[in-house]
Amino acid sequence: MQPNLQGRVVVCTRHIFKLIFIAMLLSSCATLSPDFEKPELQLTNLSMLPAQGLEQRFRLTFRVTNPNNISFPVDGMNFKLNLRGLQVATGVSDKKFVLEPLSDNTFEVDVSASLFNSGRVLLDIMNSKPQELAYEINAKIFTSKGLWGSIPVTRSGLIPFGLNKSSN
Repeated sequence: MQPNLQGRVVVCTRHIFKLIFIAMLLSSCATLSPDFEKPELQLTNLSMLPAQGLEQRFRLTFRVTNPNNISFPVDGMNFKLNLRGLQVATGVSDKKFVLEPLSDNTFEVDVSASLFNSGRVLLDIMNSKPQELAYEINAKIFTSKGLWGSIPVTRSGLIPFGLNKSSN
């Protein structure tokens, strides 16, 4: 009967490892609870920088908000910016930070827009020099939290707009 006891120990050990694995998996899924809200992304400012060749440069200022009561690591993001209904720029940011519970953080990103692809919108903006600009952002916020790789976020609205004549 000794061999039977040894087999039971092996089976029991396997069950213990399975239980530990399931417990770890469930703890990483805790942020996937139904009451978890996506982070909010808002474009708070857009400034036109000096053009470089056939590209117009912009500085975008974003505010990302964590509406949850748990911390949320941001590993970076990618986005598409539409102005007046047309895609003007795409960009990425590798800025890493942790959003504390119920908090927000701002960051700036410089992007370039091809004058060929967005010339009509850019000329209209440069000629009319509006005080506000209608925008839409389609972004993915990358995180190592839980099982996500990225969280899609869409935001539209009006932002203050100013021409920045100084180079940075």
